Amino acid sequence: MSFSAEQFKKQFPLFAQEENANLVYLDNAATTQKPLPVINAVRDYYMHSSANTHRSSHRLARRSTDMVEQVRDKAKQFVSAASTREIIFCRGATEALNLLAHCLCCELQPGDEIVISTAEHHANIVPWQMAAARHNLTLRYVPHIAGIPQFDQLEEVLNERTRVVSLTGGSNAIGLRPDLSVIRQLLRRMQVLWIVDGAQLAAHEKIDVQKIGCDFFVCSAHKFYGPSGVGFLYGREALLQSMPPWHGGGEMIAEVEFQQSRYADLPHKFEAGTSPLAALAGLGAALDFLARQDRTAMVEHEQRLTRWLHRELSASPNFRLISQERHNLGIVAFVPIHGSAADLMHWLDERDIAVRVGHHCAQLLGQTSGHQVTVRASVAAYNTDSDIQAFLQALDEYCEVQQLVGSGQESASNRWASDDFSQLQLERLASHRNWQGRYRELLLWSKVVTRKPGIRNPENLVRGCESEAWLVHREMGGRHFFGLDSDSRVVKGLGALLLSQIDGCTVGEIQALDLPLLFQELGLSKHLSQSRSNGFYALMRRAFHQVDGGEPESR
Repeated sequence: MSFSAEQFKKQFPLFAQEENANLVYLDNAATTQKPLPVINAVRDYYMHSSANTHRSSHRLARRSTDMVEQVRDKAKQFVSAASTREIIFCRGATEALNLLAHCLCCELQPGDEIVISTAEHHANIVPWQMAAARHNLTLRYVPHIAGIPQFDQLEEVLNERTRVVSLTGGSNAIGLRPDLSVIRQLLRRMQVLWIVDGAQLAAHEKIDVQKIGCDFFVCSAHKFYGPSGVGFLYGREALLQSMPPWHGGGEMIAEVEFQQSRYADLPHKFEAGTSPLAALAGLGAALDFLARQDRTAMVEHEQRLTRWLHRELSASPNFRLISQERHNLGIVAFVPIHGSAADLMHWLDERDIAVRVGHHCAQLLGQTSGHQVTVRASVAAYNTDSDIQAFLQALDEYCEVQQLVGSGQESASNRWASDDFSQLQLERLASHRNWQGRYRELLLWSKVVTRKPGIRNPENLVRGCESEAWLVHREMGGRHFFGLDSDSRVVKGLGALLLSQIDGCTVGEIQALDLPLLFQELGLSKHLSQSRSNGFYALMRRAFHQVDGGEPESR
């Protein structure tokens, strides 16, 4: 069966909306878009069968209960579990991992060990840290090289005190997919519990927990075209049966007495409270949707796009690749050589290209690899060749602008020196007919703002700027002068625009200006992202407050 990304994409209503006609969505590792059947399932639940489950005998309750158990059976088939009793619904992978950390560790002995890796999402680190502190357990990490776990060396940290091994099935930060068969071979001869965090894995390949050989598997629906706020935990029935419940309340009890209670049987023992029923209906629709697809062809398409991205970025001298092409689920992570990752993200956002910048809830990986902040582009089956071409073209254009701007001369002084804004011509900025020209001009203006390490302290930090910015002020002879610094060229450019109008002016001259109107007339409020516009106004408010409030001079 041949796979057409264009045809597949037509099943997702978000892309058919007028405002999304040119959207290139490459933030799929954070969340995927929803196909029409999933949207309809959530809507239909509220329209036709909204009622609580198991607790009532009326028609709507019976229908809702039947829906939940049908979805449980679909989830069983999705991961090839042996029984529906092995499927526990939860809010997602994060809640499932917290459940496991709580329930498994409470029965361990002080000194017992838990093994995780540097590539884990925070959801597979923090719960184990909390449990280790609570029960005096020891956390050990898979050996790594520059932050990248060497899963084939897992045996080096396993010993007679190892009780739990909880590892990612695919890193959300760099896309690394460990060879689960190698891990299975290493763990087979040991009496340890093996958890696979499948939040990323489930979207990109068929899951067979029997073949994987793990004891527990967790995933979130919104990562594989389902709704947010719901996911499930697979666990071997005998292990779930022996575990204590996590939350107490309705649904998870069979009988309540004055001093103790008797808990419900699996799977309801772990499902206290009212379930997210509409989301469960959407989960069922997502599982049906995936069952109708050619999953093998989807994976081949995603892998082709991933190889393409890695090939192009690895050949460019303007980017440093962090992710690797081999054993990759569909993520390219990189940092720009020139400018900042935040600048690049906003450049892409202004071209309606959605990526993510940050540590991606994987700070350990960032700390150990030396790259705390990366740009992450992640693919899904609805991404087309034209999406990738638009993304790569936008990167090329960004590099051209950065080369045009150049590195500039930066000054380092504990006493900040005023910058010269006199050569900045507002008429030149306004003369550019399109936004791209004005954007390039603003980046050229950023060269005027020199580096000022001495002002980079908390009291000078401007609140409201997405990228860090520092602004200081001094008054001389009744005129007001300002010093600005930031790591973001865009923020420097916007700051240069602001200061070109007010630097060296009197209070009366500054108060007579209508800077919001100027900002609007230049088209900046229309084309800049909301966060960038907010940053300009935050700088303006801080400057006006320094003038009116008489803040002390910063040195």
